[in-house]
Amino acid sequence: MNMSVNIPKSRKNSMFKLGPIETTDSRVIWNPENDRNELYDVDVGRAVPTAVLNAPQQGTAVANHADPSPEWIAANLHTTPPPSRPKSIGSPYLSSPAIKKKSKSKAKVRHRRMRPCLTVEMSKAKSGAEVLRISFEELGWRWKEVCGPRKTSCDLHWHGCSFYDNDGIQSGMVNKFPGLLELVRKAQLSKLLHQMHELFPEEFDFYPRTWLLPEQYHHFCANVAEMQQKHPHDKPVFIVKPDEGSQGDGIYLITNPHHMGSVGLVRRAVVQEYIARPLLLERTKFDLRVYVLLASIDPLQIYICREGMARFCTVKYQLPTNRNINQVFMHLTNYSLNKKSDTFIHTDSMDRGSKRTLTSTFTALASRGHDAVGLWDAIEEIVVKTITAMLPDLTVELQAELPAKKPAPSCFQILGFDILVTDELKPILLEVNANPSLRLDFEHEVSPGIVESKPSPVDEEIKISLIKDTLRLLKPGKHAKEFKSRHTMPNSDGSHHSQAAVRSATPNSATPNSSDDEAGKEGVAIDESCLEEIWPRKYGERYSHLRVMEHVAGLFNQFLGVKGAHRMGATGFRMFSRKCKLCSNGITMAAIDIMYIDITRRWTLDSHEGIGAGMCFGAFLEGFFSIAMRKFRGSSLLEKVSALVEVCECNLKRAGARPTPRPHPRRLRRPEMVRRRVSGGWPTTED
Repeated sequence: MNMSVNIPKSRKNSMFKLGPIETTDSRVIWNPENDRNELYDVDVGRAVPTAVLNAPQQGTAVANHADPSPEWIAANLHTTPPPSRPKSIGSPYLSSPAIKKKSKSKAKVRHRRMRPCLTVEMSKAKSGAEVLRISFEELGWRWKEVCGPRKTSCDLHWHGCSFYDNDGIQSGMVNKFPGLLELVRKAQLSKLLHQMHELFPEEFDFYPRTWLLPEQYHHFCANVAEMQQKHPHDKPVFIVKPDEGSQGDGIYLITNPHHMGSVGLVRRAVVQEYIARPLLLERTKFDLRVYVLLASIDPLQIYICREGMARFCTVKYQLPTNRNINQVFMHLTNYSLNKKSDTFIHTDSMDRGSKRTLTSTFTALASRGHDAVGLWDAIEEIVVKTITAMLPDLTVELQAELPAKKPAPSCFQILGFDILVTDELKPILLEVNANPSLRLDFEHEVSPGIVESKPSPVDEEIKISLIKDTLRLLKPGKHAKEFKSRHTMPNSDGSHHSQAAVRSATPNSATPNSSDDEAGKEGVAIDESCLEEIWPRKYGERYSHLRVMEHVAGLFNQFLGVKGAHRMGATGFRMFSRKCKLCSNGITMAAIDIMYIDITRRWTLDSHEGIGAGMCFGAFLEGFFSIAMRKFRGSSLLEKVSALVEVCECNLKRAGARPTPRPHPRRLRRPEMVRRRVSGGWPTTED
């Protein structure tokens, strides 16, 4: 039906200032509540039939003229206006540009929240930078590298040496624990394991007998002479290792203590009994590199990697004699030494060559009739016991560097345990590496002076999976803690554990915060993790009694006096003795002061700080053991130490629950009242 519309001349007198018809697409919208074919004019508040708006005008199209006034529309169309403005004005049906812009901005914000970008700082990552980039690419995570100083927070800090590579870190995650690098040095680790051996002699028998040089050199000579008197036909062999050495630098073998070199007499080192009868494979000596993830300290979470590395010597093994004692390619399994040998074999195979995977090595041992499963369980126990021995010192260091109620990052660390297996299939701990190599290539000498890098399939197979599963498990990011607390999955026995403890993401997940359930809906297969939780799931209940030293660490932290301090002063040690009521059974406060001076002086001989620096945690442990030996009677040192720990904690608990003591009476300040006593007497020291 064709209708002509006359434009009224009262447009200038209209109180509604309408725009031209051609812009009505932003004001005239479809009204879904109306069954008739009508459009609704937002500005006018009238329902206009579509036939009227589509009808041609006199001589020209309607779009070329101005809008009709509301009086004209009401007089000519005879339509009844709606009672009020429809509520659908803010519905999605509207096509207002402002509303479109607002909804678009919300969609962008929602899109950013769904796919966060992980910020990573790896300027000090060294060899770990390459494997970290490859792991992010294979995971499919959105990440961005942060270079140089940055004021804003970063999600992941990947250091190559220690926690102190970058200063001022207050948030995010760091792949190092403060103080752990010093704890795993050969001398300090020997002290910790020897200390635990005194408490648990049957549990800590997996470490060779060790002497610290040069302070225990005379003691070492006396022990060797005693061994030769008992077994005159035996010729013991010893291995000397520098305390801060790495990659086999400065290691040598001796049969006579008087043949000691500069490493040991001048340079700090350790000397250990040499394992003369190791387990051989293809008549060659080898050791095992086991990777361990220390995910958390409080609560303690330990994971072991099912895949590791076996490093073989390049010369067939023979019992050490004076002729072959200097052949390092026969007696030392360090990769950094054997790669210089002409017989070192680089191969793409996982079960041949001088470097093999742990799985292929255990398969070869099982084929020869050895109990590979029992050997692996024994290695897991060594890992748990070693970390338990380091835990008290690590707790003290962590409390000093990252005190509570202050912004601090969360820490984790990948450790490398070097295990040697004897011919009786007993694993022996050689050392612990705080910074195991994460290189994926090796250097090949093409010609004299020309070296090129080639990829190592064995390293790629082991280390890429290790880093990928570590990132999946820990989920570094701003919302990682919230995600871990929300997502739990049931065990087979009905209990629940965190889903992050098994597998927190999939290989193709878009973000580090995406769940396995979402990935399963998208059809992404979840592969099995190479990390196995051994604490607390597997050995938490069996070896919980080994954590008695952590109670002593808690007492030390409580009486430090100053937050963030590493050493306890004389006042703190006296306060500890008074609060715990240790001055009994012949122990006086004067004896406590003398003990503090003697122990602190002995522990500060090697430093220039002196007694004024205070008592470190190791010195406090020595004093704690001394008090336990003098105060209690028992069959073993463990019983005495446990009794002292219980007494200290009970006395501190009672002191905390005791009501506030009555205040001291005020002294009278008038001269004539100075000698006058207050009725009831002055309170005693105990009150």
